[in-house]
Amino acid sequence: MSETAPEWRPFPAQVPFLATVAREALYGGAAGGGKTDALVVGALAHVHHPKFTAIIFRRTFPELEGKVIPVSKEWYPASGGVYNGSKHSWAFPSGARVMFAHLQHEDDVLQYQGHEFQYIGFDELTHFTEKQYVYLLSRLRTTAGIPLEVRSGSNPGGPGHDWVFKRWAPWLDRNREVPGPHADPGEVLRFDNTKDGEVWAESGRFSRVFFPAYAKDNPYLNEDYVHNLMGQDAVTRAQLIDGDWLIKPAAGLLFKRGWFSTVDVAPVQAQRVRYWDRAASKDGDYTVGLRLAKDSGGHLFVEHVERLRGTPRDVEATIRRIAEQDGHAVVVGIEQDPGQAGVFEAQYYARALAGFNVKLQRPTGDKVTRAQPVSAQCEAGNVSVVRGAWVDKFMAELEGFPDGGHDDQVDALSGAFTVLHGSAFAAALVKAMKVAR
Repeated sequence: MSETAPEWRPFPAQVPFLATVAREALYGGAAGGGKTDALVVGALAHVHHPKFTAIIFRRTFPELEGKVIPVSKEWYPASGGVYNGSKHSWAFPSGARVMFAHLQHEDDVLQYQGHEFQYIGFDELTHFTEKQYVYLLSRLRTTAGIPLEVRSGSNPGGPGHDWVFKRWAPWLDRNREVPGPHADPGEVLRFDNTKDGEVWAESGRFSRVFFPAYAKDNPYLNEDYVHNLMGQDAVTRAQLIDGDWLIKPAAGLLFKRGWFSTVDVAPVQAQRVRYWDRAASKDGDYTVGLRLAKDSGGHLFVEHVERLRGTPRDVEATIRRIAEQDGHAVVVGIEQDPGQAGVFEAQYYARALAGFNVKLQRPTGDKVTRAQPVSAQCEAGNVSVVRGAWVDKFMAELEGFPDGGHDDQVDALSGAFTVLHGSAFAAALVKAMKVAR
């Protein structure tokens, strides 16, 4: 560090993570624990060595650009680093390099065949797949005697939660009943890789450790940060505030009947969407059309749920009939299944509903992830239901989610909420109002 440049100083909870000599280290738990900073600054430990090469990953480039790279720009120049924006990498006076990259697709790891790294970092590890993580471990090597380190930071949750939880189970699984060791935070365990998988052994060739991270450990964190997290759904709150790796969505956690107030009618002046979650066949799941309204204060009203099983022709006729009943001021949301067939089918509905304003919505993430934003609004008391014969079945399905048999009404509610709050909705609403006039 130069005499004039600011010096990064770790707070106490970050010190053991930065000091560990274990091959794999996970710094994880609650949001706001300083994980990204520790991960990025940790790569500076060996930049004095001319043969040192590090790489730090996020799943997508916008995530790198939004948080990881700015942290490096704050601290790397003090160590003599020069940034190459086109290559997203830093060069240091010794010849050492620190690179930043993303792995948006599963097979993006293959572009690193033949590479050698001494430090590999994963920011938000649960956003990556196990295949990506394990493959990149094979790129960890050196002939210069530099320590080999894999460093990760992550919150619980995310699509990779299960494999990360399993890999660090001795530290994370407080209810662990399967054979294997139990470890305290900061306790290093050793293991060997065999043809039958990992085997924990005191004299094992490889080592792993976990350090918890909590927002309360970060003295630089704004108090509003934690208060903002309180607005999340119950599962996400436990994961991001308490660093709870064991909590999972279960019946009654994401939706409770007591969170909803009941009204006779929703305000006339409101934005409205009828969202359709269509079943693949007339057997099994239901086709559901849920109408959601939002008043000028942002309060939501579930006004009606249409639920049916039928042939594609039955479904199409029902959607058209309900659209006519709702009127042209109500935007029609159509869920678009992935793949070319889904695109064709959604476009067909857009043509079949000529004269109405149709918003095609391609869902992203799993069903639970899609339900979490509206779950938080329900828990906050920001959602009411209009009295109707459909309400009891609607509530039963919500309270049983995700363990119940059907989730079509939950999907329709999530979809309606997404469309109603999406960036394209305002334009769709203006168009719908013009048609209505």
